[in-house]
Amino acid sequence: MRKAESFTADRVAKFACETGKQQSIHWDGKTPGLGLRVTAAGTKSFIFEARLHGKTLRLTIGDVRTWAIGKAQAEVRRLKMLTDQGIDPRQQAAEQRAKAEAATAEAKQRTVLVADAWSAYLSHQMDKMQRTHIERGKKWGARHLLDHERLSQVGGEKRKRGNGVTKPGPLYPLLQMRMVDITAGALKEWQRREAESRANNARQAFELFRAFWRWCAVRPEYSSIIDVQAVESKELRDEIPSRKSKKFDVLESNHLPAWFAAVRSLSNPVVSAYLQALLLTGARREEMAGLRWQDVDFRWGSIWVKDKVAEEGRKIPLTPYLSRLLSALPRRSKWVFSSPAAKLNEGRIAEPRLAHNRALAVANLPPLTLHGLRRTFISLAEWVEMPTGIVAEIVGHKPSATAEKHYKKRPLDLLRLWHTKYEAWILNQAGVEWQQHSGLRSIGK
Repeated sequence: MRKAESFTADRVAKFACETGKQQSIHWDGKTPGLGLRVTAAGTKSFIFEARLHGKTLRLTIGDVRTWAIGKAQAEVRRLKMLTDQGIDPRQQAAEQRAKAEAATAEAKQRTVLVADAWSAYLSHQMDKMQRTHIERGKKWGARHLLDHERLSQVGGEKRKRGNGVTKPGPLYPLLQMRMVDITAGALKEWQRREAESRANNARQAFELFRAFWRWCAVRPEYSSIIDVQAVESKELRDEIPSRKSKKFDVLESNHLPAWFAAVRSLSNPVVSAYLQALLLTGARREEMAGLRWQDVDFRWGSIWVKDKVAEEGRKIPLTPYLSRLLSALPRRSKWVFSSPAAKLNEGRIAEPRLAHNRALAVANLPPLTLHGLRRTFISLAEWVEMPTGIVAEIVGHKPSATAEKHYKKRPLDLLRLWHTKYEAWILNQAGVEWQQHSGLRSIGK
């Protein structure tokens, strides 16, 4: 039978654990359900005990050194009111704790900077780049990663070429903001400021940021704190500078003499051969930059190009003039177009645009991108009446017609017939005469 005595400070101090037991419980005669647990080690804690749903419920209130008797009695009365209503105090406490933790987590999330999410985004993409089973079209390439790093750079570093320091990338101001502060209005003002001094970079930066923001929208750690529609605003899109037209980004046939003369005069034979290879094959810049010696078959006249459309790549003819160019290059690494100074790209050619721009200036030709050389191949192929299907196979375009997709499989010799004809026509238009076994020379240069 439980003996109850009204708790006083003196009685609580004198209560002891019964001899031979690990703990004893003394009950308050004034407040039903309030007990004092005393252990053999001498610790004393107030407890609460009640019947709930036919079972005994016992909870620890706290140590007597931190809980006064009056406060312990008040707490027991509160708990007794809950159990009388069929409410489990433990469940209620757990729910309140969960709400408090959620509120704390939300408050913490609201302080997350765009830079933190951006770093996680790049790490996610770089991890995908290392997975060999993911096909190329579904993961970034090195060039695309470099664009993200360049457009978000802090700036202030010494320029690799010329004097002065680098400028912060157009994305840098956004990275300093909190995720919750990114709104359509904030993006609109940012885009307007950046477009005033560097319109093309501003447009590209927005396109990269929009892809990043859409990635955040499906991530549980960010989706609840961001305005998902911030990048979709029509008023914002109206501020984005238009993409520069590439309509005239090709060489005309009458440009060929000046272009070949300037490119072949470059001091770096690797860059010179690389630029000519782009024009003569219509390959994408990274396809040709990633060409390895094991991909070139001089005996049977073929090149295996790592294609961005077909994971297995494509085999194209190695035409006579191009074969001579490649065979003359130094074999200092696995890359055909090697560059010891290009550490970022594992020793292969990294940035040939500067040399190409110098050649264009020497030739007094209009601006032309490296992709423009690919367009030039496709455009000038009509002069030799090369069938469009063969053009597509050489440059690596997806087949469009049903017959092209499922039935036609052209042998390499057929591609070589047209490709060699095209190369000969290009060299003739450029005024370049060469002897396959005795070297190269130019007419009228």
